[in-house]
Amino acid sequence: MVKKTVKFQPHPPPDPGRNYRWLGWALGLLLVAAAAKEYLRYNALGEAELTPQRVAKLLRELDELDDAEQYVLLAAKPGHYPCFSCTGKSSIFLHQGQVWKYGVTRKGERGRYGNWHVDQGLLYFIEYTGPLQEKLKIYNYALLPENLARTPPLIRPPGNKQDN
Repeated sequence: MVKKTVKFQPHPPPDPGRNYRWLGWALGLLLVAAAAKEYLRYNALGEAELTPQRVAKLLRELDELDDAEQYVLLAAKPGHYPCFSCTGKSSIFLHQGQVWKYGVTRKGERGRYGNWHVDQGLLYFIEYTGPLQEKLKIYNYALLPENLARTPPLIRPPGNKQDN
């Protein structure tokens, strides 16, 4: 009987650079994600403006709008109100008359909110009927003086959970 000798062949040593390539990809994705979350920038004159990505998203959404009633909910009195756009806190102090939310409805004030907004200390005002301006209001909220006075400024009004 002939014995065959099988020679053990270890795998080649791992490429040290390869072990960390995933880290480069992960960092790249994080940078892209961080850039996508930016909504406000300052131009050479120091003026606040929306980022090009935010303007592009606004224009896409404006193309999709129908006729309806665009409204604003304002703080009826100074106090703390829920904040869906705040980082690290669930409420925000608003002065009387400051914007809490922009919205759109085809149901009217009572059909949309009943008395909920009154119970929350909010005033409902129709700003526009017809082709909607809500998107412009929500996106440009970031540029309002009341918002720019905050650190950090909010991406949208405190009562708007999303851009719509």
